[in-house]
Amino acid sequence: MNEHAPAPASSFEHPVVRMRTPADMVDALPYLLGFFPSDSVVALGLQGPRRRQGGTVRIDLPTADAWPAAAEEVARFLVALSEHRDRSPDAVILYLCRDPAPGQQAAAVAEELRPLAEQLTAAFAAVGIPVHEALCVSGGRWWSFSCRDPRCCDPGGTPVDRPGTTSTIAAAAAYAGVRVRGSLKELQRELDPVGAPTAESQLAAFEQAVPALVEELLRSGGREAVRERTAELVDAAVAAFRAGAEELPEADAARLILGLQDRMARDRAAEWLDPPDVEPAQRLWRFLARRCAVPFDSHAAAPLALLGWTAWVTGDQVTARIALGRALVADPDYTFAQLLHEAVNSGAEPRSLCATLRAERRARQRRSRRRPERRRVLGGQRSGG
Repeated sequence: MNEHAPAPASSFEHPVVRMRTPADMVDALPYLLGFFPSDSVVALGLQGPRRRQGGTVRIDLPTADAWPAAAEEVARFLVALSEHRDRSPDAVILYLCRDPAPGQQAAAVAEELRPLAEQLTAAFAAVGIPVHEALCVSGGRWWSFSCRDPRCCDPGGTPVDRPGTTSTIAAAAAYAGVRVRGSLKELQRELDPVGAPTAESQLAAFEQAVPALVEELLRSGGREAVRERTAELVDAAVAAFRAGAEELPEADAARLILGLQDRMARDRAAEWLDPPDVEPAQRLWRFLARRCAVPFDSHAAAPLALLGWTAWVTGDQVTARIALGRALVADPDYTFAQLLHEAVNSGAEPRSLCATLRAERRARQRRSRRRPERRRVLGGQRSGG
């Protein structure tokens, strides 16, 4: 899965951080992404003679049989992303990140990943982009795949955190207010489905909600009635979370999750994008995503995409990328998540889509206010006839 980590230009513009050495490049990585990448390949584009930061692509570390295709995909995607924003990169820094397995030495990880670094280097060379540096980060140490001098680099790796020092990158990031949110694995675990016994009680609620919902849908005008009821439940749930709630009853969660599988109901839920409601809406989508127990795990695509949407709107690119990535794992064909994921990756802005959703909400509110008035007029005509 491709992910673009947009360059935090505003944060790094003052002061300017210069990455002169491989150690500086390693120190900068979590600040470029907003998290410590786990089991990842990261490609950082460099622009111009001064090698300024350009686009950044992260993918999950593929299995060895997929390395050739993955290398070509990373190179192709970074070029497309960079050209969309400005122009093709003039060079690239590669990072291969994987923690050692239990009992494995980090140096062994570096040797295992060396062929992948070579394939990535070849893939970028094929599109005319030289690799400025290729690094492995594992077990709190780093290795340079680009260094050919055996006297230069310790075979056991160089510690990422050098005792008794504070890196220039870390100091500059702290000054600029840039923070690292933890590891990618930790952030992904925050969206994992709930475990037992909650999963069992939630599954029982799904099993009761499905027949009732089917019965509703089979009635005359049932689909529209289900949508309206879903919207009412979303409104009530956002209000409850705004008032401090942290969860919903299993029956309500099941009905909401099932209702949000409808595209129009989901689009209406996406209208919760402005303060003070967007933050409780985000907590609601996170809660619902985690309640999608097997065999309803693919249903998590809807609340995860809504979480990604609200994160994008509020400028939280880290959560947006992770949530949308998880939505596409839940349902690879979920169009809403695909479109949002592409938009976030391309560096697009959500302003026009936000304006459209706000306009739709205002129009619906105007229609809602006119309906009681129209009913009163029609009622008066009937009584006068």
